[in-house]
Amino acid sequence: MKAKAKYLYLEIRSDKRSREMCVRGAGVRASTIWHDRYISRMEPKQIAKDRDIKLEAVYEALEYCQENWAIICQEKDRERGTLEQRGFFEGRQSDRP
Repeated sequence: MKAKAKYLYLEIRSDKRSREMCVRGAGVRASTIWHDRYISRMEPKQIAKDRDIKLEAVYEALEYCQENWAIICQEKDRERGTLEQRGFFEGRQSDRP
């Protein structure tokens, strides 16, 4: 995953297995910001307010997700597979075919 110096508000958390970048100081994954914006349909200003982060950090996280979406999805799939192996979804209705 690209960890360019151009990211002022994002960092890779060494205490996490994921290589996905998080908002520095908040620990919120960039994909969580993307989810807030495009799934929950929140405006960037509202995300910044609700998550107590700078508006610029919201835009930077969204840009990062756009540039690294394929890799983020691979990591999410790997994480889901690990949870499935551990029985996390047993007894729940699957959203997968």
